[in-house]
Formats: sequence, C-alpha cells, structure tokens
Amino acid sequence: MLMNKKRKQAIEYAMFSHKVNKLELAEAMGMSYPTMLSKLKNVGSFRLDEYDRLSDILNLNNNIDE
Repeated sequence: MLMNKKRKQAIEYAMFSHKVNKLELAEAMGMSYPTMLSKLKNVGSFRLDEYDRLSDILNLNNNIDE
C-alpha cells in the first residue's frame, strides 16, 4: 500500500515536471483516457510492460523504494 502511494506520488510529480497531462500520457501509452485514469487511480494495476513504458515516457527512476 505504501509502495503504491510512493509510486503514485512519483508519477504525479514526473507528470508535473515534464508538463504532461493525463490525456497526453494516455496517448503516449497507447491506451484510452478512461483506462489511464483507472490505472493512475490504482498504480498497482499497471502491468510490468506498461510501467516500463510509463517510466520511459516520464523518465522515472525505478528505484522508488529507496
């Protein structure tokens, strides 16, 4: 639970830093806007390949737990 919260905060901060909104992120990820909203609400629902793609798009550090 705590890990999901850290991931969600990291994603939100990266989106803010890169000035990427949810619609743009959905398009870059190749998924519908409602699906993106659902996955951002519960970041644990991202599949590994989706999370890797998200990390690449937002230039996230995958070592969030450190």
